[in-house]
Amino acid sequence: MTRNLDRQEFRCSIAAENSAARLRVGSWTYDVNVVDTSRTGIGIRVSNVIAEKLGKRKRLVVIYQGEKWEVEITSRYQDDPHYTVLGTTRRRELTKLPQPSGWNWNWLTQQSCQADPTFLAFLVLAFLVAVISLPGIGDSLGTAPKVRGVLEWLID
Repeated sequence: MTRNLDRQEFRCSIAAENSAARLRVGSWTYDVNVVDTSRTGIGIRVSNVIAEKLGKRKRLVVIYQGEKWEVEITSRYQDDPHYTVLGTTRRRELTKLPQPSGWNWNWLTQQSCQADPTFLAFLVLAFLVAVISLPGIGDSLGTAPKVRGVLEWLID
């Protein structure tokens, strides 16, 4: 028994309330509606005025639901006297991956604290040195002058 694995791609229709998108052509950005999507393409509904401006050689970027795709026009048809539906093919994804924040402690070790216990030991040691060198606690324990002396020796 053999199966035909050469199937046509399946296009998913998009509801009107979820179809808002942006089309960037060079430095211009237009509000458009996504009609359908597939694994390899996006169907976009634009006004006829915008559709006439779009040529084959222009770089088009579709921004839809947090994703950015560079697309190429493969087909077009007029579904209404004022609107044209553009069939596009996805060329490459331009969506930027989220970057970790600068306040994350993991940037020091490039690993999490659970994976590297030496980093956690370093934090505990730094906290203890800070506590015993404080003027109030360090003076009552008699450690503040010694810690200051070690720090001055390290600095010199």
